[in-house]
Amino acid sequence: MHHTIEIDNLHYAYPDGHSALYGVSLHIEACEKVALVGPNGAGKSTLMLHLNGILSSSQGKLRVAGLDLIPANFGKIRSRVGLVFQSPDDQLFSPTVYDDVAFGPLYQGLSVAEVRQRVEEALALVHMSDYARRVSHHLSVGEKKRIAIASVLSMKPEVLVLDEPTAGLDPRARRSLIKLLDELSMTMLVSTHDLHMVRELFPRMIVMDQGLVVADGPTSLLMEDEALLAAHGLEKP
Repeated sequence: MHHTIEIDNLHYAYPDGHSALYGVSLHIEACEKVALVGPNGAGKSTLMLHLNGILSSSQGKLRVAGLDLIPANFGKIRSRVGLVFQSPDDQLFSPTVYDDVAFGPLYQGLSVAEVRQRVEEALALVHMSDYARRVSHHLSVGEKKRIAIASVLSMKPEVLVLDEPTAGLDPRARRSLIKLLDELSMTMLVSTHDLHMVRELFPRMIVMDQGLVVADGPTSLLMEDEALLAAHGLEKP
């Protein structure tokens, strides 16, 4: 079985010279659910933006779903890696929920009938089937997050990458989003400060700080290492 995500010695500096990643290596297997935790500025978002070529580094090796992360593969990789941003408003821009969820499959050149089926399947997966004709920007934050997830699930990705999925949610919306992520059986990498969710949902946890992976192992073990958590600005839930 190939690793779904292979990152070896990835370095990245932004154009202004600020270095964000200093030799990050991690491998994620198919259908593994992995949490990425650490303080703000640790490099988590920078790392995630590499996974579908929004950012690309000249130093280090990165393969996703068996494809090298090179410009020639960006189209294929972007259909295999569903990236869900922290703010759903960065992702939802169409007149209706249906149009938002249909955008990716239409862009992939699927027929109208196939697109409709993809939209119906994706909305069903996030329990939002009744929302197809609604206007996305009139929805609550929790509803928008679900539609943002549906808008990448409609492309049938192999990997789901989420940045702070529970940020800004009230307890009920958070609870239902955690249930949704639990139901989805696919490879998942989730950057989050929500360590209660991590403990409940993610068997493996990767801790990043200052552009490095400082710990990677079973969540149950790392959560007990209070010195490790404290050293990297994390509190045991």
